[in-house]
Amino acid sequence: MHTKNTSVYKCLIVGAIALMIGGSSMAQDVHFSQLFENPLTLNPALGGTFNGTVYAGLNYRNQWSSVAQNGNGYTTTAFTFQLQNMLKNWGNGYVSPGLSVFEDQSGDAHLTQLEIAFNLASGIYLNDNNCISAGLQGGWDQNSIQLAGLEWDDQYINGAYNSNAPSYENYFGSSLSYADFSAGVAYHYGKGETNMSSNDALKFSAGAAVYHVNEPTISFYNYPTSIAAGTQLYMRYSFYANMEIGVPNTDLQIMPALIYMQQGPAWEVDAGTKLRYVVNPESKYTGNHKGSAIDLGFYYRVNDAAIVMLGYEWGNFALGASYDFNTSALTTASHGEGGFEISLRYVNLDAILKAAGGSGPASRSTFQD
Repeated sequence: MHTKNTSVYKCLIVGAIALMIGGSSMAQDVHFSQLFENPLTLNPALGGTFNGTVYAGLNYRNQWSSVAQNGNGYTTTAFTFQLQNMLKNWGNGYVSPGLSVFEDQSGDAHLTQLEIAFNLASGIYLNDNNCISAGLQGGWDQNSIQLAGLEWDDQYINGAYNSNAPSYENYFGSSLSYADFSAGVAYHYGKGETNMSSNDALKFSAGAAVYHVNEPTISFYNYPTSIAAGTQLYMRYSFYANMEIGVPNTDLQIMPALIYMQQGPAWEVDAGTKLRYVVNPESKYTGNHKGSAIDLGFYYRVNDAAIVMLGYEWGNFALGASYDFNTSALTTASHGEGGFEISLRYVNLDAILKAAGGSGPASRSTFQD
Protein backbone atom coordinates (compact mmCIF):
# COMPACT_ATOMS: atom_id res chain seq x y z
CA MET A 1 0.00 0.00 0.00
CA HIS A 2 1.03 3.62 -0.44
CA THR A 3 0.94 6.50 1.99
CA LYS A 4 0.23 10.15 1.30
CA ASN A 5 3.38 11.16 3.23
CA THR A 6 6.54 9.16 2.56
CA SER A 7 8.91 8.60 5.50
CA VAL A 8 12.54 7.57 5.16
CA TYR A 9 13.68 5.13 7.83
CA LYS A 10 17.33 5.04 8.85
CA CYS A 11 17.34 1.32 9.30
CA LEU A 12 15.27 -1.37 7.57
CA ILE A 13 15.61 -3.52 10.69
CA VAL A 14 13.23 -1.32 12.65
CA GLY A 15 11.01 -0.42 9.70
CA ALA A 16 8.50 -3.09 10.57
CA ILE A 17 8.35 -1.89 14.18
CA ALA A 18 7.77 1.70 13.11
CA LEU A 19 4.67 0.55 11.29
CA MET A 20 3.31 -1.10 14.42
CA ILE A 21 4.11 1.36 17.23
CA GLY A 22 4.25 5.09 17.84
CA GLY A 23 1.67 7.85 17.75
CA SER A 24 1.73 8.24 13.95
CA SER A 25 1.95 4.58 13.04
CA MET A 26 0.49 3.46 9.74
CA ALA A 27 0.08 -0.30 10.29
CA GLN A 28 -1.10 -2.15 7.23
CA ASP A 29 -2.50 -5.60 6.62
CA VAL A 30 -0.59 -8.39 4.99
CA HIS A 31 -1.70 -8.99 1.44
CA PHE A 32 -1.24 -11.35 -1.48
CA SER A 33 -0.86 -10.63 -5.18
CA GLN A 34 -3.05 -13.66 -5.91
CA LEU A 35 -5.88 -12.12 -3.89
CA PHE A 36 -8.63 -14.27 -5.35
CA GLU A 37 -6.73 -17.36 -4.19
CA ASN A 38 -7.21 -16.18 -0.61
CA PRO A 39 -10.76 -14.82 -0.90
CA LEU A 40 -11.57 -14.45 2.80
CA THR A 41 -8.85 -11.78 3.17
CA LEU A 42 -10.50 -9.80 0.36
CA ASN A 43 -14.15 -10.03 1.42
CA PRO A 44 -15.85 -12.28 4.03
CA ALA A 45 -18.87 -12.41 1.68
CA LEU A 46 -16.80 -14.48 -0.78
CA GLY A 47 -17.13 -17.51 1.49
CA GLY A 48 -18.91 -20.35 -0.33
CA THR A 49 -18.51 -18.86 -3.81
CA PHE A 50 -17.02 -21.94 -5.42
CA ASN A 51 -18.43 -24.74 -7.53
CA GLY A 52 -18.00 -27.64 -5.14
CA THR A 53 -18.59 -28.87 -1.62
CA VAL A 54 -15.18 -28.33 0.04
CA TYR A 55 -12.49 -25.69 -0.57
CA ALA A 56 -8.95 -25.75 0.83
CA GLY A 57 -6.15 -23.39 -0.10
CA LEU A 58 -2.51 -22.72 0.83
CA ASN A 59 -0.59 -19.51 0.09
CA TYR A 60 3.05 -18.59 0.57
CA ARG A 61 4.70 -15.22 -0.12
CA ASN A 62 8.27 -13.98 0.29
CA GLN A 63 9.06 -10.29 -0.27
CA TRP A 64 11.96 -7.82 0.12
CA SER A 65 14.55 -10.41 1.14
CA SER A 66 16.96 -8.84 -1.36
CA VAL A 67 16.90 -5.41 0.32
CA ALA A 68 16.37 -6.25 4.00
CA GLN A 69 19.39 -6.68 6.25
CA ASN A 70 20.48 -10.31 6.67
CA GLY A 71 17.84 -11.29 4.11
CA ASN A 72 15.06 -10.98 6.70
CA GLY A 73 12.27 -9.67 4.51
CA TYR A 74 8.57 -10.40 4.75
CA THR A 75 7.29 -13.98 4.72
CA THR A 76 3.59 -14.80 4.80
CA THR A 77 1.92 -18.21 4.94
CA ALA A 78 -1.86 -18.72 4.89
CA PHE A 79 -4.39 -21.53 4.97
CA THR A 80 -8.09 -21.35 4.07
CA PHE A 81 -10.81 -23.97 4.48
CA GLN A 82 -14.48 -23.63 3.53
CA LEU A 83 -17.65 -25.69 3.25
CA GLN A 84 -19.93 -24.56 0.42
CA ASN A 85 -23.23 -25.11 2.21
CA MET A 86 -24.00 -26.56 5.63
CA LEU A 87 -27.76 -26.34 5.03
CA LYS A 88 -28.28 -29.02 2.39
CA ASN A 89 -32.07 -28.66 2.39
CA TRP A 90 -32.04 -24.96 1.56
CA GLY A 91 -32.30 -24.66 -2.21
CA ASN A 92 -32.64 -20.87 -2.42
CA GLY A 93 -29.21 -20.11 -1.05
CA TYR A 94 -26.32 -21.33 1.03
CA VAL A 95 -24.65 -20.85 4.41
CA SER A 96 -20.90 -21.34 4.19
CA PRO A 97 -18.62 -21.65 7.26
CA GLY A 98 -14.91 -21.06 6.81
CA LEU A 99 -11.58 -20.91 8.61
CA SER A 100 -8.68 -18.61 7.74
CA VAL A 101 -5.22 -18.87 9.33
CA PHE A 102 -2.13 -16.88 8.43
CA GLU A 103 1.28 -16.10 9.85
CA ASP A 104 3.40 -13.16 8.77
CA GLN A 105 7.01 -12.62 9.84
CA SER A 106 9.26 -9.68 8.99
CA GLY A 107 12.61 -8.09 9.76
CA ASP A 108 15.53 -8.86 12.05
CA ALA A 109 13.16 -8.46 15.00
CA HIS A 110 11.07 -11.33 13.61
CA LEU A 111 7.93 -9.28 14.04
CA THR A 112 5.31 -12.03 13.81
CA GLN A 113 1.56 -11.87 13.39
CA LEU A 114 -0.55 -15.00 13.76
CA GLU A 115 -4.27 -14.77 13.02
CA ILE A 116 -6.99 -17.39 13.33
CA ALA A 117 -10.34 -16.21 11.97
CA PHE A 118 -13.71 -17.88 11.56
CA ASN A 119 -15.88 -16.83 8.63
CA LEU A 120 -19.60 -17.25 8.05
CA ALA A 121 -21.11 -16.24 4.71
CA SER A 122 -24.60 -16.61 3.34
CA GLY A 123 -25.94 -16.12 -0.16
CA ILE A 124 -29.49 -15.82 -1.45
CA TYR A 125 -30.33 -16.67 -5.05
CA LEU A 126 -32.62 -13.96 -6.40
CA ASN A 127 -33.18 -16.01 -9.57
CA ASP A 128 -31.20 -18.35 -11.85
CA ASN A 129 -28.67 -15.64 -12.66
CA ASN A 130 -28.39 -13.30 -9.67
CA CYS A 131 -27.21 -13.78 -6.11
CA ILE A 132 -26.37 -11.52 -3.18
CA SER A 133 -24.20 -12.58 -0.27
CA ALA A 134 -22.99 -11.25 3.06
CA GLY A 135 -20.24 -12.43 5.37
CA LEU A 136 -19.05 -11.94 8.93
CA GLN A 137 -15.58 -12.72 10.23
CA GLY A 138 -14.26 -12.87 13.76
CA GLY A 139 -10.77 -13.79 14.80
CA TRP A 140 -7.96 -13.68 17.30
CA ASP A 141 -4.53 -12.19 16.59
CA GLN A 142 -1.25 -12.79 18.39
CA ASN A 143 1.67 -10.46 17.64
CA SER A 144 5.19 -11.01 18.94
CA ILE A 145 8.61 -9.42 18.54
CA GLN A 146 12.22 -10.33 19.36
CA LEU A 147 14.08 -7.22 20.52
CA ALA A 148 17.43 -8.89 21.24
CA GLY A 149 18.64 -8.58 17.65
CA LEU A 150 17.98 -4.84 17.32
CA GLU A 151 20.40 -1.94 17.56
CA TRP A 152 19.30 1.38 19.08
CA ASP A 153 20.65 4.92 18.81
CA ASP A 154 21.65 5.04 22.49
CA GLN A 155 23.91 2.00 21.98
CA TYR A 156 26.18 3.96 19.64
CA ILE A 157 28.95 5.55 21.74
CA ASN A 158 31.14 8.09 19.90
CA GLY A 159 29.95 6.60 16.62
CA ALA A 160 30.75 2.99 17.55
CA TYR A 161 28.11 0.39 18.39
CA ASN A 162 28.32 -1.17 21.86
CA SER A 163 25.95 -4.09 22.39
CA ASN A 164 26.45 -3.84 26.17
CA ALA A 165 25.27 -0.25 26.31
CA PRO A 166 21.69 0.23 27.58
CA SER A 167 19.05 1.00 24.97
CA TYR A 168 16.74 2.79 27.42
CA GLU A 169 13.85 1.18 25.56
CA ASN A 170 12.29 -0.17 28.73
CA TYR A 171 8.64 0.09 27.87
CA PHE A 172 8.46 -2.53 25.14
CA GLY A 173 6.56 -5.76 25.59
CA SER A 174 7.34 -8.84 23.54
CA SER A 175 3.79 -9.82 22.61
CA LEU A 176 0.21 -8.62 22.35
CA SER A 177 -3.11 -10.14 21.34
CA TYR A 178 -6.52 -8.85 20.38
CA ALA A 179 -9.89 -9.79 18.91
CA ASP A 180 -10.66 -8.68 15.37
CA PHE A 181 -13.97 -8.41 13.48
CA SER A 182 -14.82 -7.82 9.82
CA ALA A 183 -17.84 -7.86 7.49
CA GLY A 184 -18.66 -7.66 3.79
CA VAL A 185 -21.34 -7.84 1.11
CA ALA A 186 -21.19 -8.96 -2.52
CA TYR A 187 -23.27 -9.31 -5.68
CA HIS A 188 -22.86 -12.18 -8.15
CA TYR A 189 -24.19 -12.67 -11.67
CA GLY A 190 -23.84 -15.83 -13.76
CA LYS A 191 -25.07 -16.87 -17.20
CA GLY A 192 -24.35 -20.40 -18.40
CA GLU A 193 -23.30 -21.60 -21.83
CA THR A 194 -25.84 -21.73 -24.63
CA ASN A 195 -24.74 -25.28 -25.37
CA MET A 196 -21.96 -27.64 -24.31
CA SER A 197 -19.43 -26.29 -26.83
CA SER A 198 -20.36 -22.61 -27.18
CA ASN A 199 -18.06 -21.35 -24.38
CA ASP A 200 -20.13 -18.18 -24.05
CA ALA A 201 -20.69 -18.24 -20.27
CA LEU A 202 -20.45 -14.94 -18.42
CA LYS A 203 -19.88 -14.30 -14.72
CA PHE A 204 -19.54 -11.08 -12.77
CA SER A 205 -18.95 -10.36 -9.10
CA ALA A 206 -18.47 -7.16 -7.12
CA GLY A 207 -18.33 -6.46 -3.42
CA ALA A 208 -17.25 -4.28 -0.51
CA ALA A 209 -15.87 -5.16 2.91
CA VAL A 210 -14.64 -3.52 6.10
CA TYR A 211 -11.90 -5.21 8.13
CA HIS A 212 -10.93 -4.39 11.76
CA VAL A 213 -14.33 -2.89 12.54
CA ASN A 214 -13.42 -2.72 16.24
CA GLU A 215 -10.07 -0.98 15.50
CA PRO A 216 -8.03 -2.94 18.08
CA THR A 217 -5.01 -1.41 19.82
CA ILE A 218 -1.73 -2.83 18.54
CA SER A 219 0.94 -1.14 20.66
CA PHE A 220 3.86 -3.10 22.18
CA TYR A 221 4.30 -0.42 24.86
CA ASN A 222 3.93 -1.63 28.46
CA TYR A 223 2.98 1.84 29.61
CA PRO A 224 -0.11 3.93 30.36
CA THR A 225 -2.53 4.35 27.48
CA SER A 226 -1.44 7.95 26.94
CA ILE A 227 1.82 6.66 25.44
CA ALA A 228 0.00 4.11 23.26
CA ALA A 229 -2.63 6.58 22.07
CA GLY A 230 -3.16 6.51 18.33
CA THR A 231 -2.03 2.90 17.89
CA GLN A 232 -5.42 1.52 16.96
CA LEU A 233 -5.37 -0.60 13.83
CA TYR A 234 -7.00 1.35 11.02
CA MET A 235 -10.11 -0.07 9.42
CA ARG A 236 -9.38 -1.49 5.97
CA TYR A 237 -11.96 -0.82 3.27
CA SER A 238 -11.87 -3.31 0.41
CA PHE A 239 -13.67 -3.07 -2.94
CA TYR A 240 -13.38 -5.49 -5.83
CA ALA A 241 -14.95 -6.39 -9.16
CA ASN A 242 -14.08 -9.28 -11.48
CA MET A 243 -15.48 -11.06 -14.51
CA GLU A 244 -15.15 -14.39 -16.31
CA ILE A 245 -15.86 -14.00 -20.03
CA GLY A 246 -15.90 -16.99 -22.32
CA VAL A 247 -14.68 -16.29 -25.86
CA PRO A 248 -17.38 -17.97 -28.00
CA ASN A 249 -16.39 -21.10 -29.93
CA THR A 250 -12.86 -21.11 -28.53
CA ASP A 251 -11.07 -22.65 -25.55
CA LEU A 252 -10.27 -19.25 -24.05
CA GLN A 253 -11.62 -17.28 -21.10
CA ILE A 254 -10.78 -13.67 -20.20
CA MET A 255 -10.83 -12.75 -16.50
CA PRO A 256 -10.35 -9.02 -15.78
CA ALA A 257 -10.23 -7.83 -12.16
CA LEU A 258 -10.01 -4.54 -10.26
CA ILE A 259 -9.31 -4.13 -6.53
CA TYR A 260 -9.11 -1.02 -4.38
CA MET A 261 -8.18 -0.96 -0.69
CA GLN A 262 -7.86 1.92 1.76
CA GLN A 263 -6.41 1.65 5.26
CA GLY A 264 -5.91 4.96 7.06
CA PRO A 265 -3.65 7.11 4.86
CA ALA A 266 -2.52 4.05 2.89
CA TRP A 267 -4.15 2.86 -0.31
CA GLU A 268 -3.70 0.16 -2.94
CA VAL A 269 -5.05 -0.34 -6.45
CA ASP A 270 -4.61 -3.62 -8.35
CA ALA A 271 -5.84 -4.08 -11.91
CA GLY A 272 -5.20 -6.70 -14.55
CA THR A 273 -6.41 -9.64 -16.57
CA LYS A 274 -5.94 -13.38 -16.49
CA LEU A 275 -6.22 -15.48 -19.65
CA ARG A 276 -7.31 -19.10 -19.32
CA TYR A 277 -6.78 -21.73 -21.99
CA VAL A 278 -8.63 -25.02 -21.50
CA VAL A 279 -6.21 -27.74 -22.59
CA ASN A 280 -8.64 -30.60 -21.99
CA PRO A 281 -12.32 -30.14 -21.13
CA GLU A 282 -13.74 -32.11 -18.24
CA SER A 283 -16.62 -34.53 -18.64
CA LYS A 284 -19.63 -32.40 -17.86
CA TYR A 285 -21.98 -34.98 -16.43
CA THR A 286 -19.83 -37.77 -15.02
CA GLY A 287 -16.56 -36.02 -14.16
CA ASN A 288 -14.72 -39.23 -15.09
CA HIS A 289 -12.35 -37.31 -17.36
CA LYS A 290 -10.40 -34.68 -15.43
CA GLY A 291 -10.03 -31.41 -17.28
CA SER A 292 -6.96 -29.18 -17.32
CA ALA A 293 -6.27 -25.54 -18.07
CA ILE A 294 -3.41 -23.04 -18.11
CA ASP A 295 -3.72 -19.50 -16.72
CA LEU A 296 -1.52 -16.54 -17.62
CA GLY A 297 -2.10 -13.28 -15.78
CA PHE A 298 -0.74 -9.74 -15.94
CA TYR A 299 -1.54 -7.26 -13.15
CA TYR A 300 -0.32 -3.87 -12.00
CA ARG A 301 -0.29 -2.55 -8.43
CA VAL A 302 -0.28 1.21 -8.94
CA ASN A 303 3.03 2.89 -8.06
CA ASP A 304 4.36 -0.35 -6.63
CA ALA A 305 4.74 -3.45 -8.81
CA ALA A 306 4.07 -5.22 -12.09
CA ILE A 307 2.85 -8.76 -11.47
CA VAL A 308 3.11 -11.83 -13.69
CA MET A 309 1.15 -14.95 -12.77
CA LEU A 310 1.17 -18.48 -14.19
CA GLY A 311 -1.28 -21.17 -13.12
CA TYR A 312 -2.18 -24.74 -13.93
CA GLU A 313 -5.42 -26.51 -13.02
CA TRP A 314 -6.07 -30.23 -13.21
CA GLY A 315 -9.29 -31.72 -11.94
CA ASN A 316 -9.82 -30.65 -8.34
CA PHE A 317 -6.39 -29.03 -7.96
CA ALA A 318 -4.92 -25.68 -8.98
CA LEU A 319 -1.34 -24.47 -8.64
CA GLY A 320 -0.39 -20.82 -9.14
CA ALA A 321 2.89 -18.91 -9.05
CA SER A 322 3.44 -15.17 -9.36
CA TYR A 323 6.24 -12.64 -9.11
CA ASP A 324 6.13 -8.93 -8.31
CA PHE A 325 8.59 -6.72 -10.20
CA ASN A 326 9.10 -3.64 -8.06
CA THR A 327 8.37 -0.33 -9.83
CA SER A 328 8.23 2.01 -6.79
CA ALA A 329 10.87 4.40 -5.47
CA LEU A 330 12.43 1.42 -3.68
CA THR A 331 13.62 0.05 -7.03
CA THR A 332 16.98 1.79 -6.45
CA ALA A 333 17.64 -0.67 -3.64
CA SER A 334 15.58 -3.61 -4.88
CA HIS A 335 16.80 -3.46 -8.51
CA GLY A 336 13.27 -4.37 -9.54
CA GLU A 337 13.10 -7.43 -7.31
CA GLY A 338 9.87 -7.75 -5.38
CA GLY A 339 7.97 -10.74 -4.08
CA PHE A 340 7.53 -14.39 -5.02
CA GLU A 341 4.22 -16.06 -4.28
CA ILE A 342 2.78 -19.54 -4.71
CA SER A 343 -0.73 -20.90 -4.14
CA LEU A 344 -2.27 -24.36 -4.04
CA ARG A 345 -6.02 -24.91 -4.13
CA TYR A 346 -8.24 -27.96 -3.80
CA VAL A 347 -11.96 -27.91 -4.58
CA ASN A 348 -14.11 -31.03 -4.34
CA LEU A 349 -15.96 -30.27 -7.56
CA ASP A 350 -19.70 -30.93 -7.51
CA ALA A 351 -20.82 -33.04 -10.47
CA ILE A 352 -24.46 -32.01 -9.90
CA LEU A 353 -23.60 -28.34 -10.20
CA LYS A 354 -21.58 -29.04 -13.32
CA ALA A 355 -24.41 -30.99 -14.88
CA ALA A 356 -26.58 -27.92 -14.33
CA GLY A 357 -24.15 -25.91 -16.41
CA GLY A 358 -22.08 -24.46 -13.61
CA SER A 359 -23.95 -21.22 -14.14
CA GLY A 360 -24.84 -20.51 -10.55
CA PRO A 361 -23.81 -16.89 -9.98
CA ALA A 362 -21.83 -17.75 -6.87
CA SER A 363 -19.94 -20.76 -8.25
CA ARG A 364 -16.45 -21.02 -9.65
CA SER A 365 -15.79 -21.65 -13.32
CA THR A 366 -15.08 -25.29 -14.21
CA PHE A 367 -13.76 -27.12 -17.24
CA GLN A 368 -16.82 -28.37 -19.06
CA ASP A 369 -17.28 -29.97 -22.45
